[in-house]
Amino acid sequence: MERAIHFYSNVFDISFNLQMFGGIQHAVFKNKKGEPFEITGALRDISGTDDKIFGSVIFFDVNTIGMETVLRKTEEYGGKILMPKTLLKNKLPDGRITIAKTYIDHQSGYVAYTMDTEGNKLGLYSHG
Repeated sequence: MERAIHFYSNVFDISFNLQMFGGIQHAVFKNKKGEPFEITGALRDISGTDDKIFGSVIFFDVNTIGMETVLRKTEEYGGKILMPKTLLKNKLPDGRITIAKTYIDHQSGYVAYTMDTEGNKLGLYSHG
């Protein structure tokens, strides 16, 4: 948990409130700068439990922080880049490629995939 808190604190410029919920330690995201919060979520310590985590990749909108900053800090603080910043594209039935507009904000954008220090996959989204 300490390693994960260190990684997320530095990559996303956030801090945490440590709390116990149902006997399980959680590190709840809070903004370091006291500004309106741009990222929400929590880290959950499941060590010593029988829980298994499966499912889709969670995407973080990193427009405010900047994709390049997050990718640089991911590697700097022990994470890995699984897929670099990539323009979202659609392939049409006739083979032509168009730039996609996302369901997130109906703009074209970029995605990247990373892995944190604990082996969790993260998706990143930004306009530029």
